[in-house]
Amino acid sequence: MTKLALLLGEGALANVALQAAQRRYGAARIVPMALVPAAWPDLPLFDLDNLSASIQAAKAHAPTHICVAGRVDLPQSRRERMVRTISPNVDAEDGTSDLGLERAFGDVAAQIGATPIGVQEFAQDLLAKSGHLFGPPHPQTEAHIERLLTVTHLFGQTDLGQSLVFAGLQPVAGEDIGGTDALLLRMRAIGNESCFAAPLALVKVKKPQQSGVGDLPTIGQHTVEMAAAADIKLIIVEAGATLVLDQDQMENVCQRHGVTILGAG
Repeated sequence: MTKLALLLGEGALANVALQAAQRRYGAARIVPMALVPAAWPDLPLFDLDNLSASIQAAKAHAPTHICVAGRVDLPQSRRERMVRTISPNVDAEDGTSDLGLERAFGDVAAQIGATPIGVQEFAQDLLAKSGHLFGPPHPQTEAHIERLLTVTHLFGQTDLGQSLVFAGLQPVAGEDIGGTDALLLRMRAIGNESCFAAPLALVKVKKPQQSGVGDLPTIGQHTVEMAAAADIKLIIVEAGATLVLDQDQMENVCQRHGVTILGAG
């Protein structure tokens, strides 16, 4: 019988994940813990700056599975402290990358005695499907979309980010440690100074090295609004590997901003 330790950060995904887990397993079999206490003041803290104590606190509940959902501020110095604590034999440079943190999460899960899983394991309806998802029709060809996905997957192999912005077939900006919001803000600033000859598209994919238990690419109403503000009218996401939030609102939001979302791959 599943008993899930659910470590919750900030943002819409954390709220959706908690609701989905309670529906799937029942509230009595969920052990929610706060990674960001300001977002979840009533929950016990899973303190990333005191991992030894947090692991013991979670272990006391005897969870069979563990999942992380939501945004957590992880500057380099904090990453280094976490990796030194949980994976002292791992090279710091490799261990503090996003994929290194995913491996460190596996080490945390092992010490707790739980199997790490991704949100999609209990919220399959969040996964993007293939084809036209939301917004007005778009004349993009399959060959064009495949090219953009291929380049974004290659970018993901660097472990820098999951997203690229293209002008036509030309990549013009990539996601970094600041995430998609920072990328779209940067594109808005660039757009105020430059004029692109081809329409802009945001492409989001799972990094090829990711197992799926960590940070899957995620979009929602906020993503659409920020993309539109940067004059991006097309969002392409990897089908079966991207979480789509706010699904009941997305069609209206996309139509209002003239943004099309396609699932591909």
